[in-house]
Amino acid sequence: MSGNQTEIYNLEKSAELSPKIANWYAIMVKSRERLLHILDGLVEEALDFTPNEEKFESIGTLLMHITAVEYLWIFADMDGLDVDYERFKHGFALRPETKIPQIKGKSKQFYLDELKDIREQVYKRLLNLKDEELEKIVASEGEKYTVEWILFHIAEHEMMHIGQILLLRRLYSQRS
Repeated sequence: MSGNQTEIYNLEKSAELSPKIANWYAIMVKSRERLLHILDGLVEEALDFTPNEEKFESIGTLLMHITAVEYLWIFADMDGLDVDYERFKHGFALRPETKIPQIKGKSKQFYLDELKDIREQVYKRLLNLKDEELEKIVASEGEKYTVEWILFHIAEHEMMHIGQILLLRRLYSQRS
């Protein structure tokens, strides 16, 4: 880029989605692009790395957690659908009440496929969501949320875990 050119950063919004829904989905897409960029340069052995098996999720476990939470907020909490516990259980490792081990031995492609599959399902679900429904209240485990807050939280949640993954990647590269 020459000195007189300025890159323009923007959110590419799907014309298939309602305008406000498209905005939230565009934020989710940008977050996912960042995550995929980080994973692109990651060696597979790093996916199982954690500085402490009992206290810190591995990168792979965090990836399953991102996937599980996105699915649960959209399909379980918003739509009341049943959850495939076996598919998503590793997304909740290290919670004392679950006694679920961290996920190990999966390829990077496994995680990429899981992330892609759930995001495609979410996009298809959002095609049927209208801006007027953003203020709809849904309840889960005694808490109440607006649909818009759920979309915000999905994006926020992934961004927070991207920070953890970056830290784990750095710790992995510094181990002796």
